[in-house]
Amino acid sequence: MTVLEPKLLHHGEHVRTEYAPLPGEKEGPMGRSTDQERTDGHAVGIVKRFKKKERLNVRPMAVGWIKAIYKDAIEYTGMTRELRGTGFMIAMLGGPMILGGAVLPGIWLPLRIISDADHPWYVDLLGWVILPLVGLVFAAIALRGIILPGVHADLFPPSDQPILFDRRHRKVYCLMREVQLDRRNLLKPWPIIACEYDWDLIDAEHQADDMATGATVGRYHHLMFAVRKSADDPTIIDSFSIGNANMLSETLVPAMWEHIRRFMEEDGPHLPTPSEPLADLDAPPGWWASVGATGVFGPGYIERWKKQPGFMLFMHIAFPITLPMFLLWGTGNWLSYKTAVAVDWPEEVKQAVGEATARGAD
Repeated sequence: MTVLEPKLLHHGEHVRTEYAPLPGEKEGPMGRSTDQERTDGHAVGIVKRFKKKERLNVRPMAVGWIKAIYKDAIEYTGMTRELRGTGFMIAMLGGPMILGGAVLPGIWLPLRIISDADHPWYVDLLGWVILPLVGLVFAAIALRGIILPGVHADLFPPSDQPILFDRRHRKVYCLMREVQLDRRNLLKPWPIIACEYDWDLIDAEHQADDMATGATVGRYHHLMFAVRKSADDPTIIDSFSIGNANMLSETLVPAMWEHIRRFMEEDGPHLPTPSEPLADLDAPPGWWASVGATGVFGPGYIERWKKQPGFMLFMHIAFPITLPMFLLWGTGNWLSYKTAVAVDWPEEVKQAVGEATARGAD
């Protein structure tokens, strides 16, 4: 199998596309990473800006996201098993819902007009011109905003998007894909880049946002890292995150940060506890195993009933929704593994951190 090793871009050589200044402007839309401009203490938004020299009174945790350890570095995975397939599932569920809600009225009303000859002129205008145009606009929004990026998210992804913290050289390395939402690239591998950032020019933040599901409102927590342009220019040129917002909480985010902080600033341990397992990145052996890896059905079905009977009961009561959701999620997961492109760190990074002393299954 061919393994892709992208060229390493050093600090400042890569500016995320959406963070770049508009023509004629000097500052990007993300602004500058300073305590004055990015105030914390909010329930939504920036909950807290962490300090590298400030020890938090929490138990450090990694929550199973560390995939490999080196003599003076730790490597976090960016794509755990359950994350794969979510984009495909959202595209296959959300896209048709929007398409149906936009297109069907544009079909139904003209048919209704035909069956009723006695109607004013403006009903013709509404039924034959305005509604179909509105339907086409919403169809384009669904295609461009949900279906295309959702499917593209899980087709031909990199095998992983890891983040490596190197305390010896005070560097952070990221392997990531560049976003290109173009239907012409739908069946092509994502462009992969490798970036090196100075640890001293990275600011960590606990961010939170609310997500409405229709019946309830959930809060998602993120451990975000903002990359400053230089020591003299705090303009944000890139950002990255660790962990899955669906699984993180108000207490887990500072716990994950504290482990990274102690490792980088105080020569802390590679793992929060010696018994903590490394991330298991083994691909599910088939489609049915992918369904089990992402939802309540599939392999492990009986064990889930034993461990979480209440949750499993709810999932089965709501099976008209949960069954297609998990089947699509599992299908996206399976496609993600089948089309994944193997990637590895550039030689410069491997020379800097050396050989891994321990590695999770992959």
